[in-house]
Order: sequence, then structure tokens, then C-alpha cells
Amino acid sequence: MEGTALALPASSRDQERKRWWRKYTPYWQEYLFISPFFILFAVFFAYPLIWALILSFQRWDGVTEARWVGLDNYRFILKDPLTRQTFYNAFRFLLILVPLGMFLPLLFGVLLNTAALRFRSGFRTIIFLPTVTSMVGVGIVWKLLFSGRNGWLNAILAKIGLGPYDWLGDPWLAQTPIVTLTVWGSLGFATLVVLGGLQAIDIDIYDAARIDGASSWNVFWKITLPLMRPVMIFMLITSSIGVMNIFSQVYIVTQGGPANETMTPLMYIYRVGIGSAGGARIGDSSAMAFLLSFVTFVIVMVQFIITRRRERD
Repeated sequence: MEGTALALPASSRDQERKRWWRKYTPYWQEYLFISPFFILFAVFFAYPLIWALILSFQRWDGVTEARWVGLDNYRFILKDPLTRQTFYNAFRFLLILVPLGMFLPLLFGVLLNTAALRFRSGFRTIIFLPTVTSMVGVGIVWKLLFSGRNGWLNAILAKIGLGPYDWLGDPWLAQTPIVTLTVWGSLGFATLVVLGGLQAIDIDIYDAARIDGASSWNVFWKITLPLMRPVMIFMLITSSIGVMNIFSQVYIVTQGGPANETMTPLMYIYRVGIGSAGGARIGDSSAMAFLLSFVTFVIVMVQFIITRRRERD
């Protein structure tokens, strides 16, 4: 009896394996066709992510043998004043760029959705042009535009008796080229997203509101904006993630200067990782990358919770 009782679990496990095999083997062709995605995901996303997490607990310069240091990398970056400076800069860009990244696309989207506007297709192409333009090339143009006394913008301002301004050397003025370049680069895609949301609204709703005597402002405020709320929430979250991960604009135009006033977290991760300010500290850069991901996740979750509560109200 005891031998039988002990044999039952093993036989049941064998039967369970056979049922599982019979359940999934008929679909082996379907699994074969979707397997490239999972293989690429594992090789180029899951494995690097796990490896980076392990490196965040190690001290490694990319050449010598890695040494386990536990939470020392996280303690260092949390105490590092330059880390706090980069996140302060990121929050400042967040307060400037997110409102601009929502207001300007909404403005251009409403204008392009106006039936009375002539050459709408041409204007859409012009606004979308930055999206298909290389950020590196545009960044070089921006650097020439905002460079010192011989810069293009200073040359224009000199014609009307203004300037010259040290756009790239002054800590506060250096924000201007980063903000304008970021807005210019993201405006096209964001405007098309807003335009798609506007054109998805049923035109019968507008006709009914006009029959009831609603003004254009009331139609926009009471109908368009509430119906565009899902699109605007999407814009809010995606623009926040984009601002927290600004890199190419800073790398091309200011290199994080002057006095680290435009240094962003991603730029600092790059500099620490490649050792531009000393020896390469890949463990520290990995730890800061996870810190940046955590902060970005918290910001997005706070925005999501606030917007969901307003929808319920």
C-alpha cells in the first residue's frame, strides 16, 4: 500500500506532462513563427537588462575583473552631488517641455483640422518634417545658430541692436537651445497624434452643439477637450518619458555645460560609463540607469493615478 501511495504522484506527474505535450504540440508551427520575436527579445532586451542589473552591484571598468560591491554603487550615486544636479536639471526641463509638448501640438492640431485652412497637406508635411530629419544634423545647425558672437542668431539680433548673447556659455541661456531643439524635434509626431484624435471625433456632435447655439469656444472647451482627454494623457506620459531621457540634444549642443546646468541623467550615465571624467565606472552607470528608470516610473505612475482620478470625478 505504501509503495502504491508513493507511486501515484509520480504517475500523475507523467500524465500531466503528457497532457501538456498533447495540448501544445499541435500548434508547433504557430510557435515556430512567433519564436523569432521571443529570441530577439531575450537576446537584445532581457539578457542585457539582467546583466546590467548584476553590474549595478559590481565595480567594473570594462577591462579588469568585476568585483562585487553590493549596494555601494547605489550609495555613491545617491550621495553624489552631480547626480542630484542632473535630476534637478531633468525636473526643470520637465516643467518646461511637458506643457509646451502638449500645448503646441494641440494648437497646431486644431489649426490643421480647420476646414477653412488652405494647403493643409502642405502644412502637415512641414510640421512633420522634423520627425524624419536627423537629430544629429539638426543639432549641429542649432549649435551654429546659438554659438558665440559669430552665431547666426546673434548676427540677426545685431541687426536690430541687440546682443550678442552667450547662448552656450551662460547657465540660464543655455537652456534655450536645448528646449527649442527638443520642441522642434518632437512637434511633428505629437501634432499628428493630436490631429488623429481630433479627426476621430464624430462630426455630428459638433453639428448638434452648433444647432443648440454653442459658440466656437464652448464647443472647444466643452466638447473637444473632454473627448481629447485620452490623447492628451498619452501625450503627457510619453512626453514625460522623453524629457527624462534627453540625450542627443545635450550631447550635440552643450555637452552638459556650462557648469553642468544642462547635464541630464542619461548624459551623465554615458559620461560615467565611458570614463570621460576619469576611469570607466560601468557599475555606477548601471546603478544610475536603474535609478533613472525608477524615477521615471514613479513620475508616470503619479501622472496616471492623478488623471484616472480626474476621469472618475
